[in-house]
Amino acid sequence: MSPSQRKRLGIIFLVLAGVAISAALAIMAMQSSFEYFKTPSEINTEGFEKNQTYKIAGIVRKGSLQRLDDGITQRFRVTDCEQDVVIQYTGLLPDLFREGQAIVSVGKFTDEPALIASQVLAKHDENYVPNEAADAVMLQQANKCDQADGPIDY
Repeated sequence: MSPSQRKRLGIIFLVLAGVAISAALAIMAMQSSFEYFKTPSEINTEGFEKNQTYKIAGIVRKGSLQRLDDGITQRFRVTDCEQDVVIQYTGLLPDLFREGQAIVSVGKFTDEPALIASQVLAKHDENYVPNEAADAVMLQQANKCDQADGPIDY
């Protein structure tokens, strides 16, 4: 192997090592920003990592909502009808939040097996229709009637 070939081989090795180190650092940096979507059963059977962000979906168990002594922190249980997870949230809960309602909570577990939520999202029920969509359906129905029975005021 000639000296120029050794030099090229050394440069190629250094470039590959640099790319591998950069990729490893990028993966390590992104690891902390991953969010895992889990159900309460998956959390209880598979466990959880402290300080890892999780999204947990489930139904707020009836009778589990407690307001802690500070007055703005709530603690409640979310269930998937098989297992429960305790969620603690500090702040105002969404208007649609209530016991028996489906929610999604985003947060991290600490030393105790309770998710410290940074966000709580309440879901609409399956019968919810936004006003704009309801108006469009009503207008469409009115247009059908307009063609069949004459003009209808809407």
